Amino acid sequence: MNAIRTCLLFLCLLVAGPSWAWAAPIFLDDHAQGLALSEPGHTLWLQDDTGALTLDDVRSADQDRRFEPAPPALQRSRGAQAHWFKLQMEQRTHAGDWVLATQTTALKDVQFFGPFDSMGRTLAPPVHTGLSQVFSTRPLASERYLMRLQLPAPGVYTVYARLVSDAAPILGLSVWDTAEYLQWRQHKRLFDGMCYGILLALLIYNLVLAAIFRDAAYGYYVGQCTFALLTLASFNGHAAHYLWGDWPWWQERSNVVLPGLWMLFAMLFARSFLEARLVPWLNRAFLAVGALASLSILLAIAGQLGLAQALNEGMATGGALLATAGALVIMRRGYVPARWYLGGQAALFLSALGVVLVNWKIVDAPFLLANGLQIGVAVEMVVFALALSTRIGRMRSTQTRLRLQAEHLATAAATDPLTGLANRTGLAQGAARVLADGTAITVMLLDLDRFKPINDAHGHDAGDVVLRTVAQRLQSQIRPHDLVARLGGDEFILLLAGHLPDAQLAAMAERLGAAIQAPIHFQGKALTVGSSTGIARSPQDGRTLTELVRSADRAMYQAKQAHGGYAFHRTA
Repeated sequence: MNAIRTCLLFLCLLVAGPSWAWAAPIFLDDHAQGLALSEPGHTLWLQDDTGALTLDDVRSADQDRRFEPAPPALQRSRGAQAHWFKLQMEQRTHAGDWVLATQTTALKDVQFFGPFDSMGRTLAPPVHTGLSQVFSTRPLASERYLMRLQLPAPGVYTVYARLVSDAAPILGLSVWDTAEYLQWRQHKRLFDGMCYGILLALLIYNLVLAAIFRDAAYGYYVGQCTFALLTLASFNGHAAHYLWGDWPWWQERSNVVLPGLWMLFAMLFARSFLEARLVPWLNRAFLAVGALASLSILLAIAGQLGLAQALNEGMATGGALLATAGALVIMRRGYVPARWYLGGQAALFLSALGVVLVNWKIVDAPFLLANGLQIGVAVEMVVFALALSTRIGRMRSTQTRLRLQAEHLATAAATDPLTGLANRTGLAQGAARVLADGTAITVMLLDLDRFKPINDAHGHDAGDVVLRTVAQRLQSQIRPHDLVARLGGDEFILLLAGHLPDAQLAAMAERLGAAIQAPIHFQGKALTVGSSTGIARSPQDGRTLTELVRSADRAMYQAKQAHGGYAFHRTA
């Protein structure tokens, strides 16, 4: 009978006071990385569906029975819903100084009550902080939300925490020795500062390059880097600490708006860098994810933080898969910089995977849990910066090739294909340069004599040999800065810069005639041609190339009529 009464009493205790059976005191001890209260039995949890429960309510017998062991990870609920946590902590030393801290900064409202001693007396005033409060409400100026527990004697103490969030997926708590926590926070600040410094340096460097190259990809990279930096600062609590701690409205929204902006610019960067416009379906997919990111930003600004956060998380997964698939597609088309892009995506994926493995207790790495995301982001942005440099190198080589092609086409357009001399276009360009400087010029127009009979008797191949040989002989008789052009047929023109005396021009005309009359050998035959040259000078014979050529043509006609070899243009 005694055994039966004992079993019945035990069952009554289970029904009437489940929290008594499940509450296992947390032994306060020195933990270098703090003690995460995520194991079953560490904390008791009560979901407040109405959000109206007060401390007195949850301490009452009716509500106390509703407490149950907190699950390792709480699912986000719709709207800003309140979650109560009850913790019993046992101190074995005579006195202790501890902090109870949240594992996230993305909490709308945070309240700590206690600690209560075994007699139910509270030893400290409550703490009320969170994103909805100014930063100065946070004890110890901590980026995370915490309550300092200064316990005067050994014993079991009870603490209640009320956490409200519609954006944070994890509502976890940890307990630290205060000195250890402050030291850890200093180390984390130093590491965070290094990551911020890397991102800031990349941002400034690529901002300068964006201004130099005027390339859209650089602009999108700068936007991605900027909002990645601000997102990390917001997640770490430093943005609230140093930037907008007195603006609670923006504190609540920045944790969702900034990641949305980050993903928007990440999609724009991927679209531009991978040249997704060449693949229509990929281009549309990037634009769709960008539109969803814009929608998430608008929802967050409107106060729909839970929905916006869920949209962000979906985009973070889908966008990463899309960017990876897009990089693979573009890489298969021979676009080498896509490999760098894949490397950046892989760095971020591996860091996120490490955080997940730590959360799942597969890997014990508290440092990775606290810093994995920003490590991945910093490495990703460094790799993306290298990818941009390879892309710019590729673009510059392409531009060089196009410039050389353009120069080749321009040269071909201004060159006579048979003789390699300038054609009419090349002559006009050369004359324009000389006349623009106000320099005097002389035009010598040459027409070959006895050329048609050579064509008729020996064929066009012989005529072509004569024209090429004459072109070479004329080119050898002029100064480096003078110009020889073929106007077509058997007409050649020389453009001589600077004022030259008539005697010097006459001597030159005789040398040219003699050079042209020298025999030209073709298939064992010696072919000879003569020339008639007309000479016109600026400014007396004309001020433009057209006027000078017209005057030289008249003089050349006079030379043919007189059989004199050359003639100067004479004004009537």
